Amino acid sequence: MAAEIPAGVSGFASDVKPFFEAYCVDCHDQQTSKGEMTLDSLDGDLVAGRNLERWDCVLEKLRGREMPPAGEAQPTDAQRTAVADWIQRGLREYISKNQPAPAVPTTRRLTNFEYQNTLRDLLGFELEVIDDLPEDPEKFYDFNNTAELMRMGPEQLDRYLEIARWAMKSAIVDAEPPDVFQVRREWRPDGIDRGLGADEVGVWGNRRNTAAGGLSFTGFPKHGQFRLRMQASAILPSGCTEAPLNLDMGANPGATETPFKTIATVYLTNSPDEPTIFEFTGRIENHPYAPTKVGKNGTFVDQMAIQPRVIFDDGTLNDGYGNSRQLEMPRAVIHWIELEVPVTDIWPPPHHRAILFESPLRASDPEAYVEEVLKRFLARAFRRPASEAEIDRFMKIHGLIRPSVEAFEEAIRETLAMVLISPQFLFHTESDPATNAHFALASRLSYFLWGSMPDQELLDLAASKQLNDSAVVERQALRMLADKKSNAFVENFTLQWLSIKKSLTVPINQDLYPRFLYRVSVGETAGTEVPYRPTVRDYMMQETFGFVGEMIRRNASVLNIVDSDFAYLNQRLAAHYGVEGVAGMKLRAVPIRPEHNLGGLLTHGSVLIGNGTGTAPHPIYRAVWLREAILGDPVPLPPSDVPALTDTAGESLEKALSIADLLAKHRTNERCSDCHSRLDPWGIPFEEYNAVGRFQRKVPQDGARVGRFDAKSHGNLEGYQKYLDSINTVDVQAVARVPRGPEIDGMRELKDYLLNDRRHDIAENVLRRLMSYGIGRELNYRDRFAVDELVEISQANGFKMRDMIVAICQSPVFRDAIPSKRAE
Repeated sequence: MAAEIPAGVSGFASDVKPFFEAYCVDCHDQQTSKGEMTLDSLDGDLVAGRNLERWDCVLEKLRGREMPPAGEAQPTDAQRTAVADWIQRGLREYISKNQPAPAVPTTRRLTNFEYQNTLRDLLGFELEVIDDLPEDPEKFYDFNNTAELMRMGPEQLDRYLEIARWAMKSAIVDAEPPDVFQVRREWRPDGIDRGLGADEVGVWGNRRNTAAGGLSFTGFPKHGQFRLRMQASAILPSGCTEAPLNLDMGANPGATETPFKTIATVYLTNSPDEPTIFEFTGRIENHPYAPTKVGKNGTFVDQMAIQPRVIFDDGTLNDGYGNSRQLEMPRAVIHWIELEVPVTDIWPPPHHRAILFESPLRASDPEAYVEEVLKRFLARAFRRPASEAEIDRFMKIHGLIRPSVEAFEEAIRETLAMVLISPQFLFHTESDPATNAHFALASRLSYFLWGSMPDQELLDLAASKQLNDSAVVERQALRMLADKKSNAFVENFTLQWLSIKKSLTVPINQDLYPRFLYRVSVGETAGTEVPYRPTVRDYMMQETFGFVGEMIRRNASVLNIVDSDFAYLNQRLAAHYGVEGVAGMKLRAVPIRPEHNLGGLLTHGSVLIGNGTGTAPHPIYRAVWLREAILGDPVPLPPSDVPALTDTAGESLEKALSIADLLAKHRTNERCSDCHSRLDPWGIPFEEYNAVGRFQRKVPQDGARVGRFDAKSHGNLEGYQKYLDSINTVDVQAVARVPRGPEIDGMRELKDYLLNDRRHDIAENVLRRLMSYGIGRELNYRDRFAVDELVEISQANGFKMRDMIVAICQSPVFRDAIPSKRAE
């Protein structure tokens, strides 16, 4: 074992510099600077605070045994460890002697996701405004809630003002109750001799002027809560457990090119002998409408429609339909639908009363009443008590507005709209000097675990200065994770961490995978994806979100992301993956067996499709995903002048060439070999999963032509599958030697290697991702030792995911300036 290297510049001169000269500077001097990393200019004086980020990077490469690369002269393990320990001691000494840390820019606006959630919790009802905002920037495998990305532009401020006025018009109503708009339609079981009855809604093959056509209406108000009631039941053929029914409302939800929003999904199980009344509420503002020409004179009026759709999908929807198959599918029976808007059972509605509360001051001292309204509203909008100066500023704004408008409510709407475009609302409050540490932590907790503002319980704890108690923080974190609002955190975090959004836009080759997506069969849009129902890709996204959420609910080990004994499926996904015995469209945790070739995130369709071409799997994309998302090992972009790997997209219809052969050819290029020798092995085991994420044991022989689906020659999709089975005769090549590791064959052995040899790296990566997301900035060298401590605590506890989240919330890095008070 090598002796400990002396600290400081003397140790650098005696041991570290010779180490760099022997093993590193040939590639990392100022002339070569491979990977934009130079080492010959380092002087070894870490305590002086120079080049610390570079030293941190060197430490990471040494600890991960990535450098020097395979094939080059290698130091002994003792030498590597000694140099890593010397760097670590130097970083620790600098950090301990130079507290507090240099200021990190934290002035960051709310992301669109956070803004919408905050507006909902502030006003007490949901307004869908994300589509009205400029898109937030995105970074693959990273989070956008940082000061670097969350900046404010003039266009955004204009949009915020429009939304603020629109939101306040919905939140504060006029004093007199408005007229209530009502519409109703009934259907009877006529026309059964022509297929489905007029009151039935099938998967497809629905007739006009039936319940499947829904309810159209005009003359509706543009603001207010609606109430929709429906009496419905289900006809369930043998083997069907439910009729899943979407209720859509919008401009014309029956047309493929017009927008709509889903009100609710109902899972009907009751028979027509026991019809049940269902009731739903929502905001009419969230549903789009369109001008429609009516009458002999062609007058345009705004029109909306409600349409029920059965969204059952067992994976066979493209297999053709007719009366026989129509009756094999579950159907909904709709007896009647009625809509009223606005709901005036209580007037003014609760969300109005929460702002303009009952008080004798309103009559006796209107100015004092407005001041109290502002004081309460500002405290919630700013996520902290408002100062006297802030209250006075908005009192002056109200004083300017009130003489120019007729109604008191109108003046308050405009005044509070100005609150909603203030920096204290639009930006995170952590860097605001007016925010004390307790209110800052309350916001940090809520935006981490809810993606929204603190609720009253958190604000009360902040006001009483109880958030410096670790036990209190633990109770709050567990309470918040148990709340359904945490589902938004799971989805937003997972979407960005795993970078799976791209799976929704990869163009799937319908000739090779004709059963994968449900497509329009006739008309001008024939061949395009049916737009008005959830697709298997939508379910794959929910599969990934649900899987991560299930890990948190179970407090399961984060190592389940590599392999697990459960999957998160519904009937459509189970049919795709080949898991038997799953009925119904609700996604839920399902036990799986080894022969299903599932488990963990590595085999999720959202991952595999998003990192493929839609025609063929792409091991390089999948390798990058594994290193970035699972191992936390950033992969540099290829130089712009390096030739790209020719993927099999386009070729696979003509010739089934092994991707492993293409990679081998690519590595013969000297400029490509270094990176690809460390990248390719991680992607080759993924070859066992095709472009749409299904396990495949066999592929065609090299040079074999793969024909498209053809109804004349194959008859149906079952016939096409038999044809594919007849030409898929060669075992998939999925053997690779991982860098500095063993040879592995396929996904099973890759998972085993990751769980046995890289478990610590995987757990640390998940923890780093959660912490970075939670504090809204990238981690740096100063966070290294806090991360190491948290990983050690987590390891002792089995790397349980919920416990890991709680530990992050209790950590000094997350709690920032609040002195910790440990519970007895």
